[in-house]
Amino acid sequence: MGDTNGDGPAHNGGRSISLRRVSKVFLPAANARVKAIDDVSLLVPACQFVAIVGPSGCGKSTLLRLVDGLIMPDSGAVTIGNSGPAPGPGIGMMFQTVRLIPWRTVRDNVGFALEGGPLDRAERKARIETQLLQVGLGRWADHYPAQLSGGMQQRVALARALVGRPDVLLMDEPFASLDAQTRELMQEDLLALWSNHRPTVLFVTHSVDEALLLADRVIVMGRGKVLEDFLVHLPRPRTTADARQARTYGQLRDRLWSRIRALVLADPESAFFGRGGAQEPKRPQ
Repeated sequence: MGDTNGDGPAHNGGRSISLRRVSKVFLPAANARVKAIDDVSLLVPACQFVAIVGPSGCGKSTLLRLVDGLIMPDSGAVTIGNSGPAPGPGIGMMFQTVRLIPWRTVRDNVGFALEGGPLDRAERKARIETQLLQVGLGRWADHYPAQLSGGMQQRVALARALVGRPDVLLMDEPFASLDAQTRELMQEDLLALWSNHRPTVLFVTHSVDEALLLADRVIVMGRGKVLEDFLVHLPRPRTTADARQARTYGQLRDRLWSRIRALVLADPESAFFGRGGAQEPKRPQ
């Protein structure tokens, strides 16, 4: 699976994502307008894995919420395939916190995503059991969230996001709270599951290395705008070791980190503002 533009063969296949001149303003306090998304246009082909990076508060999470249909844009249009976005089984969502239901077992937490759907009881049970096996949780199906490690809880959240066979998977820093070893294992699991089903993925992260390991394409955001957008020409399947040994990896990492570092140092609200006399980088013409 060596294509880097996301147009290769898919098992289930995803849907394309389109944002056309989308803007979103929040009013958190009187007379304080925050333009979280500022005239963003973006096209993500079906089945592509896209990482979104940038400083805190640059609009990454807001963009995911717009794509999921949890909030509506003030202007512009968001399209998933041929229709507008709407929360449901066709769009899977993973948050930074697992948001599991503590009084439900692992099996019932995963099955929550299928409740009210078209599957009958037997189909629902079979789908849940298959998904639990795919994320390595078959033995823990009757356990409760409090009985699991942080990494296992994230596996439950991943299974819940995937059990509906979504066309689109939105992930908002899902592995940020994990230790380094567990995070790397979860990255490998995610890549394996994505290779099987090939949903279209938007993955928000603050980790440059995570973005380059997982994604076909990286988008850099700053102050609500898309500042840079480039393909990751690394072969698949990928492991952390293989990716870092690739000749182009260091060049991609330096390019991405330099861009993000300049944005952080140029942000007046950052604790690192002005260090080294940095100025906000100009958007490429």
